[in-house]
Amino acid sequence: MSTETYRRAMETRDVELAMTAFAPDAVLYSPLTSRVRFTGHAELRPLIEVAFRHLTDLGFHTDTGDARTRVVVHTARIGGEPIEEAALLRLNDDGLIEEATLFVRTLPGLVALMDSFGPDIARENGRPVVARVLSVLVKPLLAMVRSGDRRAVPLVSGRAG
Repeated sequence: MSTETYRRAMETRDVELAMTAFAPDAVLYSPLTSRVRFTGHAELRPLIEVAFRHLTDLGFHTDTGDARTRVVVHTARIGGEPIEEAALLRLNDDGLIEEATLFVRTLPGLVALMDSFGPDIARENGRPVVARVLSVLVKPLLAMVRSGDRRAVPLVSGRAG
């Protein structure tokens, strides 16, 4: 397998196809914190389901690397914010993803991802109270980041607008 299965699954929102791209014991490292990782199909499936609910306008533009290590990059939207995500994928001898490390830009997009994914993943894990708490805690951060991106960044860059 190359990254073709992974890319096709993401573009078509096909959870079953996505699962075939990952080794049974695969590890995915969160772009939000080094304290969170998802291990094995049982933890990856709910994460992928949440991703497919929230990501829109997804399109890949880069796939580079060798037979064991690939980097794939796509753009998408989440909660109205544009994002660009790079996935560092390490493949096993069968060509399945054994390790994925995700990197997301921009900051407003990353915080929008946190706002959408965190509560949904908590709900998927049977923790509705935690989901509500996460939802409340992230809203001020999202407002601050969006405001700063729209108002402060143009002042710093000299491109007010």
